[in-house]
Amino acid sequence: MGEISQPAPVGVGPAPARRNRLPAMPESIRLLMRNRMAAVGVFLLGAIVAITILAPLLTSQDPTNPHSLPGQPPSWTDPLGTTDQGYSVYAQVMYGGRISLVVAAVATLIAMTISITLGLLAAYSGGIVDDVINLVTNIFLVIPTLPLLIVISSFLNKTGPWVMAFIIGLTSWAIETRILRGQALTLRNRDFILAARVSGESTRRIVFSELMPNMLSRIAAGFAFVFIQAIFYEAALEFLGFGDANKVSWGTTLFWATNNSTLLQGEWWHFLFPGLAISLTILAIVFINYGIDELGDPRLRATKPPRPGLFTRLFRPRSVT
Repeated sequence: MGEISQPAPVGVGPAPARRNRLPAMPESIRLLMRNRMAAVGVFLLGAIVAITILAPLLTSQDPTNPHSLPGQPPSWTDPLGTTDQGYSVYAQVMYGGRISLVVAAVATLIAMTISITLGLLAAYSGGIVDDVINLVTNIFLVIPTLPLLIVISSFLNKTGPWVMAFIIGLTSWAIETRILRGQALTLRNRDFILAARVSGESTRRIVFSELMPNMLSRIAAGFAFVFIQAIFYEAALEFLGFGDANKVSWGTTLFWATNNSTLLQGEWWHFLFPGLAISLTILAIVFINYGIDELGDPRLRATKPPRPGLFTRLFRPRSVT
């Protein structure tokens, strides 16, 4: 006797279509490297990170011990010159990137964790929760971030790298919270969110398992934006003398250059190379963000004819005629 098929329950149909998410990870990497500017940004940022990590292998000079005559211009012996105390600028730039990049990365993680949590929770919950989060966000948006950081750093006197990362992260979340809340408001009434709500899923699961994955492109762009802010704020606070001058970072290198009036003495290399390292890092993040925008919006990919990535074009075999 054959099986009798049961009728489908009333109101149950195919799962609601979800908003386009980011492609799978291997596909995302491939699409990201197809973007010329993003490929250059990935290569540039990777080179900067590799140089800071491999600094002990790339130089035998100690960035905190003088090894040569003070105030020497770039030469074969000292590729980036020496400071007024005889320290190697080359060693200080390479080792200094460790603190600058780590502080920026930790501050970005703190700020984006706060932004994602508050932005999505405010948009989904609404009501009094949304009002309170909006009020706090507006207060932080009204206060300029850099002056606020200066006031906090002045109160704390000298701040180490970890404290600096913490206060930068706690003061850099408001803009992204407002942006993420606005995008989440456009998704909260989509079919897949309503279906999850009707099925009885918890608020935490809906927010972080249903809502957040559909905003990954905007969240990734937020990480890039906050990282740029964080690396600038770290350098600015160190440059103004609010950090620990005994720690070698790009900002403290600029601080000592200003403190010793090296620019007035014609020692331009003491300013140029740490400033160039900061600028190249920010430029790399900006280039990567172009590729992130393309990943998150299929319409941008659809308007571009398919082409091989930058590295594919560089290394593909040439035809022999």
